[in-house]
Amino acid sequence: MLLQPLKQTIGMNITKNQIDNLNATIKIELGKEDYANRVEKALKDYQKKVVVNGFRAGKAPMGIVKKMYGKALLADEINKVLGESLNNYIKENNLQILGEPLPNETEQKELNLEDEKLEFLYDIALSPEVNAKMSKREKVPYYVIKVDDEMIDKQIESICKNNGNMVPVEEIEGSEYLKGELIELDENGNIKEGGIRNEDASMSVFHMKDEEAVNAFKGKKAGEEVKFNAAKAYPNKTDFASMLGVKKEEAENAGENYCFIIREIKRYVDAEVNEELFTKLYGEGAVKDAADFREKVKADIENQLKGHSEYRFTVDAKEKLVKKNEDVVLPEAFLKRWIVAVNEKMTPEEVEKDFEGYRDEFKWQLIKSAIVKDFDVKVEAEDMKKEGRQIAAAQLQQYGLYGLSEEQLDGFASKLLQDEKQRQHLYERALDNKVFEVVRENMKLEEQEISMADFEKLFQK
Repeated sequence: MLLQPLKQTIGMNITKNQIDNLNATIKIELGKEDYANRVEKALKDYQKKVVVNGFRAGKAPMGIVKKMYGKALLADEINKVLGESLNNYIKENNLQILGEPLPNETEQKELNLEDEKLEFLYDIALSPEVNAKMSKREKVPYYVIKVDDEMIDKQIESICKNNGNMVPVEEIEGSEYLKGELIELDENGNIKEGGIRNEDASMSVFHMKDEEAVNAFKGKKAGEEVKFNAAKAYPNKTDFASMLGVKKEEAENAGENYCFIIREIKRYVDAEVNEELFTKLYGEGAVKDAADFREKVKADIENQLKGHSEYRFTVDAKEKLVKKNEDVVLPEAFLKRWIVAVNEKMTPEEVEKDFEGYRDEFKWQLIKSAIVKDFDVKVEAEDMKKEGRQIAAAQLQQYGLYGLSEEQLDGFASKLLQDEKQRQHLYERALDNKVFEVVRENMKLEEQEISMADFEKLFQK
């Protein structure tokens, strides 16, 4: 096993020891000249802001700063140098690795940071070659979920519920929302002197947890009074306090019995399937009648279900491509160590138990990288924005909001792109979509119509 001093960062000695086709170690030898200036700068910067007893902020002598913080800053700067050197070395020598370098556990010499020369040893896992070739002779199922009348009916029912309104009614039946005045009563049922009085109280009969209280309100009209046990009706202390119009702490010591003088009675009524609903959802003139509305809803459902179909296609395509590479050997011992290292709450036993899934995912990532390279797959800003629009549309449709303009969806997408984590998420989504588009173009998709029930069974296998 020969040490290979490949292309390296100037000023330090870096060598690679090839253990086998999949494993290697990288040795980094540092002299004080490689980090001394950085440590000195770090100390000066720290001196300017550190607070030491007996000295004004930023005025502590350097000797004291070195004594108190020198070792920590030294270790920190050496770690930074090591990280930069490793990354540069791997990049400059075009090393294709799995995971990230790990400190060697067997050959690493004991370190003394005061030594003139320091030696660090890291293990790396080298990526094996994978087969990312595809052919139209290879078939991947593509499931088209059939939209039936029951699905359309349920969706219309949901749309009507989500787009309903509060309307005034004369009499309480049991599901209404009330406004009025709430007055605390004493044990004799009289107005309590100095008790709680909320002149703008709101409550929901539907959400009452006490049947006796519900029955006391049923049949009542605006202007009438109802005496009831509010504590039993609303046992949740937060809800109870809100109704009383007091802080939660005050509600703890509040009485149970109250009189409610009804001012307003409103009931939530589902939207009707009419022109008003059509216009609200899709814009003026976009839907002619109820039959046209059903077709629109059907199209919306089909569009939503297309996402399910696409996801299942990715599952089946990945499985097929990974299976083509079942003979590919991975550096499993290293990968098990690495998974534990990057997942603090995960034990080696847990990794061992689930490693088959991890192994397939590692292989897929290698296949995906090969596809990106072989087919020159690139993600542009517009690709990420498109993903943002799709996410926004799907989220809003969950709340019954359909037919949003491109301008509105662009606004939502732009907000997502402002967040770094969301931007990375959108990039990965766009990259995956482009990779699977390559798969779609280079393998044969066999369309199969399937019911929703049978489609769900696919995930139970």
